[in-house]
Amino acid sequence: MTDPRLTLHSAQGASRHLRFSALVTPDLAERARVDTNAWIKRLRLVPYASGAGTLTMRERFVFRDDSLWWFTELYLQKMRQLDRAVLTVLALDAAWASHAPARLVIDGAGAATAAAARAFGAARGVAVDVAGGAPAPPGHGWAGAQVGVSAALSRLRGAVGPGRRLPAPGPIAAFVHTAFWRGAGAPDGGREGYIGPVLDALDRAAPGAVRLVGVGPARNFTARRWWHPVAADAAAPSITPIEHLAPWSSLRASVALWRQRRALADALVSGPGIREAAIVHGCDLWAVLEPELRATAEVQWPWSARAMDEAGAAIDALGCRTVVTYAEAGGWGRALMLEARRRGVRSAGLQHGFIYRHWLNYLHEPDEFQPAGPAGSGRGDAGFPAPDLTLVFDRYAEAHLRDSGAFPPDRLVVTGSPRLDDLLARMATFTDADRAAARGDAGAVQPGRKLAVLAAKFTEVRDVLPALVDAMRRRPDIHLAIKAHPAEVGSVYAPYLHNLPNITIVGADADLARLLAAADAVVTRNSTVALDALVIGLPALVIGLPNNLSPFVEAGVMLGADGAEGIAGALERLLYDHEVRVRLDAAAHAFVEQYGLRGQGSAAAAAAHVILEMGPH
Repeated sequence: MTDPRLTLHSAQGASRHLRFSALVTPDLAERARVDTNAWIKRLRLVPYASGAGTLTMRERFVFRDDSLWWFTELYLQKMRQLDRAVLTVLALDAAWASHAPARLVIDGAGAATAAAARAFGAARGVAVDVAGGAPAPPGHGWAGAQVGVSAALSRLRGAVGPGRRLPAPGPIAAFVHTAFWRGAGAPDGGREGYIGPVLDALDRAAPGAVRLVGVGPARNFTARRWWHPVAADAAAPSITPIEHLAPWSSLRASVALWRQRRALADALVSGPGIREAAIVHGCDLWAVLEPELRATAEVQWPWSARAMDEAGAAIDALGCRTVVTYAEAGGWGRALMLEARRRGVRSAGLQHGFIYRHWLNYLHEPDEFQPAGPAGSGRGDAGFPAPDLTLVFDRYAEAHLRDSGAFPPDRLVVTGSPRLDDLLARMATFTDADRAAARGDAGAVQPGRKLAVLAAKFTEVRDVLPALVDAMRRRPDIHLAIKAHPAEVGSVYAPYLHNLPNITIVGADADLARLLAAADAVVTRNSTVALDALVIGLPALVIGLPNNLSPFVEAGVMLGADGAEGIAGALERLLYDHEVRVRLDAAAHAFVEQYGLRGQGSAAAAAAHVILEMGPH
């Protein structure tokens, strides 16, 4: 996101210059995220006139009688244009309250920020001039066309090559990202990157029962190039790409929807109801909302319909009675849940990481779990496509899904964290010599130097990296090892580091257990690794507050800091202040016991048992 320049002109002719970021306090950013989520959620209730009377957005736009709303909210959240518009309104309101400008000039703004600034000026009676800035993004017509083109070309990946045969039918189908399969050279010997322990436990308990279905190219998102979605796959032999199970003939329904995409887009943005829904904090943000809705209909809906067709074809081909995935709340995961429900196939969603508190994927209102559709029609959307059972790590995640996500309690099961069990088991095997070698590999080669490990997605931590790097410049006695996320590549960090000798990038395939065993502290923004650290007694510093780990900072079980000076000072307290460490350890112990976070060593087996015991509908 760009950082526009603002010039505030008073009625007396005085001028004040500042950056947009200077107006965005952490609390304001938090409010913008909450307000945007609420705005997106309200859209499901927007009324549309139709032949069946007045229908809500959720009722009006369906595919095979299931609402396309479940994919609409995901797209609007993912693209972040609505977030930027709301943040702009709130930031300019703050400037207006503090400086009462008669005229405001904004230079270097992106399209959403510029549009929101104009809307703010019209609503507040302030003259707003937009200068320079990024051009409006290209139209989504080509992106929409690509959905159909890639649907056809990706069948090339569906051609079963030499040495690969379609799997025989089986009772359980596990749907996984092909890109996250770890090769035989990985520290764990090669397995699925997120739920490998559960799949292994299923195989031990019921040999031959599980069929693995791979979704997407065999490259992670940041390493992917334009040709990978249509290139021949290089999946592990045990994974069957979903294209192998879903021939072109199975996509007829989604291709038909794709051909209607422009008419659907016109319908989605038509009528007084949706036009009125663009008013947020008194500002008319239609210039931001309208293109995002059109893109939803032209890009997201055809892609989602294709995912539904593919999921349904795969379920039919495998003849499974249960489907399992860790991506049940995302786009293709929801498609899978819908098609499993349509066929009466049982479904299980497995928690695979920390569930962000503002992540719309898991935030639902009670009415969303209820059926909806034209009154008296006997048809319509059957409600949010939640799995029959969602298996979570602990009582903390269970409480969040129940209280903030409106999940029925009987659809939540606490089975523990297999990856935490795995981590603890691996850490117990390391000797002092192993830990010393790991410190050396991480760059902390000087005797007595403290080692901190940054575990975060680059996309999450990018905006606070400059402050962290500056803090490391101030603390040459501390070495920082940056652990790249499995969905990213380490090279994205390099431009930010300025060749500082006390910062090292370690690859996405590095052994996290080995790193944590060698570390003195963890630094993160939103990573599950902070919770792992909590359990193993490794202190954690959370940067970029407020964020999804704010509740843990507020509970006193982690330290929080922002800005170079604040981060440097917090690292010093975390690594060198004995009283701070004792206080954190005591608070962490109590928190772990309260929410049942401690590893038991049997989470994978417990999850496998629940899946195998799932009876028919």
